[in-house]
Amino acid sequence: MSKKLTSTVSATRREPSEGLSPAPLPHSDIEPTELAPATSDELSVVPLAATVARGSGELMAGLREIVPLLARVMGAHCEIVLHDFSKLPNSIVAIGGSLTHREVGDPINSFALEKIRAGANEDLINYRVELDDGRMLQSSTIFVREDDGTTLGCICVNLDMSHVALLRNAVSAVATALGVVDHEDIQPDRKVHETFPKTVDEVMAESVSEAIRDVGVGPALMHKRHKVEVVRVLERRGLFLVRDAVDYVARELGVTRFTIYNYLNEVRERPE
Repeated sequence: MSKKLTSTVSATRREPSEGLSPAPLPHSDIEPTELAPATSDELSVVPLAATVARGSGELMAGLREIVPLLARVMGAHCEIVLHDFSKLPNSIVAIGGSLTHREVGDPINSFALEKIRAGANEDLINYRVELDDGRMLQSSTIFVREDDGTTLGCICVNLDMSHVALLRNAVSAVATALGVVDHEDIQPDRKVHETFPKTVDEVMAESVSEAIRDVGVGPALMHKRHKVEVVRVLERRGLFLVRDAVDYVARELGVTRFTIYNYLNEVRERPE
């Protein structure tokens, strides 16, 4: 069977596949208790059913060879990363360039997890990411699919645009000094929040901290409704595709893993 990499600027949307979520456990009356922290970075992952294939085959093998070479052709201001979803969460299987200081075996980030949870049905082209050191990247995330639409992984392309911005600012300053009006119509690019963690624990910590911040109440002051909302946010953002995230979230919220599963059942029975 022939295989191809589907990449479009105007993304074609498809309905997300069913079966993305972990199988719910029965309701439990176990009282909340504090759990010991998870320590392993190599976490198991809930099967993603038809949406994420378990065998990447010849297509992914070929891309692993091409990605580092393509990054070398693009030059020092480019980074290209290949994720194989059959190896989640430590899904980076090839990388060329060092803009984000990642390497093979590093984990997927929370931004990509959210896209997988939503069905991996839309490529993202030319969005902006600002790094902690102030550098601005122009990024694209392109999902790798079989002919039948099965998602195998994704290619992430990052271009360091800092030098372009500096050049443009210098030209604009000269133009302003000369009284020249810059009529160039520049539409602001789509800007997203994206980080590049080195470990799965960092992915989970970032996701949980953001969810708690969104709810607006610290864990010590939370009632059940607040904790359910944290679980709802994390479910939508795909964190529970990493099964051991249940233990991590339980520890952070001061409840048992069975309570988290109860909250997940409640969230799935009453979606937003």
